[in-house]
Amino acid sequence: MKFNTYISLVVAVVLAMVVSKIVYFGFTPNYANFVFSKPAFNSIFQHDVYQYRVLSKYLLFAIDHWLAADMPAQGAEARILVGTPSGSERFYLAFYYLNAAFLVLTSIMVVLIVNLDRQLRLTVMEKNLIIFLVPMLIGLSQFTVCCYDVSSYFFQLLIIYIFLRFAERHYWATMLAIGALIILSTANRESSALSVSMVTVLLLTRYGLTRKTLVGVGVSAVCFLVTYVALRILIVDPQHERIFNNQVGQFFLDTNLIGLLFWGLFFYLPFAIAEETENRILIGLFFVLSLPYIITVFKDGVLWEVRLYIPLFLGALFLSKLNVSAHAFRLTRFFSRLRVVDEMEVQ
Repeated sequence: MKFNTYISLVVAVVLAMVVSKIVYFGFTPNYANFVFSKPAFNSIFQHDVYQYRVLSKYLLFAIDHWLAADMPAQGAEARILVGTPSGSERFYLAFYYLNAAFLVLTSIMVVLIVNLDRQLRLTVMEKNLIIFLVPMLIGLSQFTVCCYDVSSYFFQLLIIYIFLRFAERHYWATMLAIGALIILSTANRESSALSVSMVTVLLLTRYGLTRKTLVGVGVSAVCFLVTYVALRILIVDPQHERIFNNQVGQFFLDTNLIGLLFWGLFFYLPFAIAEETENRILIGLFFVLSLPYIITVFKDGVLWEVRLYIPLFLGALFLSKLNVSAHAFRLTRFFSRLRVVDEMEVQ
């Protein structure tokens, strides 16, 4: 059966809407469920690292304001009031609309990326499985309620798509666009650093250690660092209070062990479906470049929040199917040459 882009787009959009409806109304997210009113939300997300994630926070507020024309701020179903006694049905709906909209956009990006036949080597079956897998996996991770996670996946995949689609013919325009998107996504969530890691891997495998790679990595890194630092200079928490979960770093709790198993399973999957050694090396390189993020999650995060692994999985998933056959720089050849040089030195 031939892959039909238009049908796949319709399927992806409908699936994203169905998954979102099931997550928010078939179930009630019960982890971090104490933020279902604007005052409760601000009591947490106006402090510590959360205060710098401004983009989706203000989108959430904008949707809440838009709903205000038809709904009161107070009042909610019992399932919402369990976690937030002062909960607001309207604010809960704002979460739903925001994350459903970005899940639709993320699913559209998945379809557009898997349709890049020159850049990725995917069978029709693999394309369709990925189109179903990604939104369902994201939906599974949304038992932790956040306003910035799903939007961060959209920005990550948009950056990957723009690079794969346009870098070959419009390199400089592509890097400027990616730089702008990294600035925007850093204002949404600092996990945008993973996009810098991904762009570095893609540049290296396409151009090798050349001026284009160095400039591209430099543009991406500078855009991230300047935005990251500027947000911390411009936004000051008057309380100077660090807010964190009291389970941080307690890896031996049952839930964190389950989270660790989730990381392990979906760490294995991209390696398992990669057919070439080169792709496995690229995945490994991506994880190595992402170590600052991974270390931060293990140090300050809660592994039970499996959403924290999703951006790593998305990057590794598409690297596992990246078509590297036409690239000038291949890491397998590079390591082979190093091995030959070592053997000659030994002799």
